[in-house]
Amino acid sequence: YYYNDMNNNFLGVKQVPLDNARLVVLPLPYDVTTSYIKGTARGPKAIIDASTQVETFDDELRKETCPKNPVHTLPIPPLDFRAKADKLIPALGNYMKTLVGKLSRGQTLISLGGEHSLSYPIVSAYQGIYKDLSVLHLDAHSDLRDSYNGSKYSHACVMKRIYDSMVNPARTTSRSGGSIVQVGIRNLTADCLKLINTRIPHHASRIPNLTTYFAHTRPDYQKLGKSLLSNLSDHVYVTIDLDVFDPSMMPALGTPEPGGLGWYEVLDILRPVFQKKNVVGFDVVELCPIKDSIHSDFTAAKLIYRLMGYLSKQSRHR
Repeated sequence: YYYNDMNNNFLGVKQVPLDNARLVVLPLPYDVTTSYIKGTARGPKAIIDASTQVETFDDELRKETCPKNPVHTLPIPPLDFRAKADKLIPALGNYMKTLVGKLSRGQTLISLGGEHSLSYPIVSAYQGIYKDLSVLHLDAHSDLRDSYNGSKYSHACVMKRIYDSMVNPARTTSRSGGSIVQVGIRNLTADCLKLINTRIPHHASRIPNLTTYFAHTRPDYQKLGKSLLSNLSDHVYVTIDLDVFDPSMMPALGTPEPGGLGWYEVLDILRPVFQKKNVVGFDVVELCPIKDSIHSDFTAAKLIYRLMGYLSKQSRHR
């Protein structure tokens, strides 16, 4: 269950010491709150295995992202990944706070899920460093339920937990950060829509901005990728649920939804954010590997490598 045979460094490149790494990969094999098809705990290993087949020369960027940006793949954290979420998520929160505190501002953490509930403790750790942190959320689902199946730490509640963490009664200045931008959404409840449609008074600066772009509106994603920059602060955390992709190109999903985005549409959203903002970390979650079908695993691995390339345009001194 723990998949501790993950001996490969991401991409299969030489493992450098953690202090020398520009890019730090963290596998998190957890799927206890998964509500439909189980198996996302196998996602990190599948992505790392597939990454060894990714060509290190990037066809879009026309360069080798690695080894100029050295990679270090961490071991699986020494936590009980079979535990219920009300025990695992707080424990992961403590682990993440320590880990993020050890990383330099020039290092970027890339977390591999596992289910989406893992993003909340990671974001919380970065909020302790970047007080204006914004979150860009790519997903088929809004994940804004207050609880699901009796748990507030369910994968269906992760963005509500992040939203609540941004509600700051002590904040008296205008909102320069603390925002959430969602893209690709095509499944939600009436309560989630009510939260999305809530109009926040200008003076209510303690409440985070929440901007949601629905897939059914079929926006111009090249324009959207650039325009949403104004909704994000300088420091951004990016969380990518792979079901943002249409299941025709990403079938290895526990909760697939029709009408998703394609490869280039997802890149059009992410490219300007990674190149113009300080992306302090990102995660790729909810891969549910299918036996003898590896194209979803490889697509996830290549997506991560492409984003590593976009990151290389950022300054190392952040």
